[in-house]
Amino acid sequence: MSVPYRTTLPAALTACTLLAGCMQQPPDDPPPAPQAQQAAPAVAPPAAAAQPQTSAGNEDPALAAHMQTPEFRREYRTKQEQLQNEAEVQEQAPWLGSTGLTEAQERSVPRYVRMELGQSLSSADPVRAEDLQYIGHFAEMDGTVYYWRIPDKAHAHGDTHAGPAYVYIRKDTAGVFYTDWGNRTPPG
Repeated sequence: MSVPYRTTLPAALTACTLLAGCMQQPPDDPPPAPQAQQAAPAVAPPAAAAQPQTSAGNEDPALAAHMQTPEFRREYRTKQEQLQNEAEVQEQAPWLGSTGLTEAQERSVPRYVRMELGQSLSSADPVRAEDLQYIGHFAEMDGTVYYWRIPDKAHAHGDTHAGPAYVYIRKDTAGVFYTDWGNRTPPG
């Protein structure tokens, strides 16, 4: 059974946006010392690394083919331009600068919520930084987790979670940051 094109395009755009704007954030490491860069010998990559990766066995061939079309690539570029334009907007909120995260991490939170809800700043009544309520950060079993409550108006834009929804950034024990959202709630 094939899936209609109009169903696969939004799904493919969302998948590619998530992959391209991966919300896993590496820890802030200082750049290596110049002598360390010069001391490393130049090694040619193995021949296998130069070959394009084969598609995964569970990949939908119709979706993979659609992602190669000019129409998909045009829509994808448009979405990337929109995300880049939104990244340049300096939203204001009382919690900005007070969470202990970097400014870039804080500013990515409302953009992430809008992306997940299929919104942009030009949407009707989008979720903005000022709409998010910073709850705090907590040491949990899987690392330190920073929570923001997503406003109830998000339900009108596609949030199907029962009860309050939260966006959160989790810093794992290795220092890697992950952003997600849902009904995971702050402790206590």
